[in-house]
Amino acid sequence: MNSINLEDTVAAVLEKYPAGVYLAAVSGGADSTAMLAALAAIKERKDFDLHCIHIEHGIRPADESQGDAAFVRSLCEKLNVPCRVVSIAPGRIAADAKERGIGIEAAARRCRRRAWFREAARLGERTEAGGEVRARVLTAHTADDMRETVLMRFLRGAGPSGLAAMPVSRGRILRPLISLSRRDVLNYLGEKNILWREDSTNADIRFLRNRVRRCLIPLLEESFPSWRGGITALAQTQSLAAAFIQREAALRIQWQPAPCSLCTGTETFFAQPPIIREEALFQAIDRLLPSARAHHTIKRKNIRRFCKGGVTAINLGPLRLTKNARQITISLFSDPRSRIRL
Repeated sequence: MNSINLEDTVAAVLEKYPAGVYLAAVSGGADSTAMLAALAAIKERKDFDLHCIHIEHGIRPADESQGDAAFVRSLCEKLNVPCRVVSIAPGRIAADAKERGIGIEAAARRCRRRAWFREAARLGERTEAGGEVRARVLTAHTADDMRETVLMRFLRGAGPSGLAAMPVSRGRILRPLISLSRRDVLNYLGEKNILWREDSTNADIRFLRNRVRRCLIPLLEESFPSWRGGITALAQTQSLAAAFIQREAALRIQWQPAPCSLCTGTETFFAQPPIIREEALFQAIDRLLPSARAHHTIKRKNIRRFCKGGVTAINLGPLRLTKNARQITISLFSDPRSRIRL
């Protein structure tokens, strides 16, 4: 794929999901650098407001982390794109991971997304002609990232929602490179003679994604050269299955709000197929604690155990699930950080 096609692909996504402001999340790596360069080129012929945000996580050595931030600032200056760098205090992400019982990667992602949405909300507060400017966060996920994520979730025993393909758009997030490969990105950067930064932690196989990328995928390439098409087809099929299951669960099992909890009838709940019961519980979890499922705090094996009917109560990390003859209740443990969305 040549550079014109990559830029045209990104431009087509922006036309389908228009916004007054686009906030590009840029790490300095190849994918996000290519995305920012393409957006800046498209901006020359399209009418939109482009901003950049870079998160300095405070995880890696200071010289490397600060070097990435300096690189992104310099690139933004060359491209005439306003840039905001958010620096996280060293040790904060590790402490958050320990406190929440999640991995460093999940804690970093949580912190990163919070910073993105805060900045997008700030940008969206501006008005044009009396109307609110909608700000979208652009991330540089590629088709390779999607396939790696599906493999990771497969290894963790994910259900249909976890194995579903990454959507182009979800909420404020937009993924303009999701149909492109990493090779497309590298070709674009080569043609444009654009440099990028390499994250040293990408070589650390203590992280599951790196083990998948460096150990599992080479084996698949050697023995199953058509694996990419198979994984993509799997993800597309699971997207359809997940959408159907989600609709059915929402229709069949209604959750009633109570203080810091949700309740539903026991008889109706156990009259449904097991997969509908599981999805209904995950939907309740998403309402009570939106980040729990995304950050792997809730284990499906515990949900499945409860759905079989053999236990009357089970702890789900920050949540507790109970049942009696009349109703099932899912409730938050006392935690000032938890936010309920009813």
